[in-house]
Amino acid sequence: MIKKLILSDRVKMKRTPLKWVVLLIPMVVLAYEIVNFSYRSAYIKQQMNVFHADTMWSYLIWDNSFLLGLGVPLGITLAASIIANVEHQANSWKQTLSMPISRIQVYVSKFIWLFGSSIISALIFAISMVAIGKILNFESDIPWRDEWGDSLSVYLTAIPFMSVQLWISMLIKNQAFSITIGSVSTMMGLFMAMNQTTRWLPWAFPVQASTIMLGESGLTNNLELSAFLVLSFMQGFVILLAGAIHFAKKDVQ
Repeated sequence: MIKKLILSDRVKMKRTPLKWVVLLIPMVVLAYEIVNFSYRSAYIKQQMNVFHADTMWSYLIWDNSFLLGLGVPLGITLAASIIANVEHQANSWKQTLSMPISRIQVYVSKFIWLFGSSIISALIFAISMVAIGKILNFESDIPWRDEWGDSLSVYLTAIPFMSVQLWISMLIKNQAFSITIGSVSTMMGLFMAMNQTTRWLPWAFPVQASTIMLGESGLTNNLELSAFLVLSFMQGFVILLAGAIHFAKKDVQ
């Protein structure tokens, strides 16, 4: 049944701008980095020395980790709003929920679309990163582990954020509210990441989710990233389950 729901949602999503949101973050970052590396080469070389980046690839990955930390949650906010608004806008919740299917399955189907679109966006970004290096003629070999790891880790650590945003978007018809919450949460996450205590809250995960942390040591902190990923899956599942149960019990208009 869940497969039929996903396929049914696919027909609905074709009429939405979801595909453009999937492309939005990768393309914006790609455009920024092409301009950045093309016209600020002297500044970039200076920054590479400051952050102990031994190759152009290392600096590119480091620079993108901050851009994605802000851009990915915003993209997820818009995607969750679009996925839920398909039903809100058409006032079709009663028709959808009157079918002999579980409300929880309906909710999970929407989440699968949100998670799936995020992973597609991550893959597009990873390919875009390789394209940047080729276009700008980076001399060193591509660090595939860090390149793919950074592209995926930001999205994977944002799973709790996905669960929260879908919950809000599904239950509240006015999508301006969910978009505002998502935007404010994104900015809060940036400040939370700066504090040793609040950096372990889920909103702060994406901005810290990098396989390469360039600092005084120039070492990768894989242990922290692994902890963020584990916490993300656990918290994301709990929030998703809570949202699905709440949705199943609530009288949706």
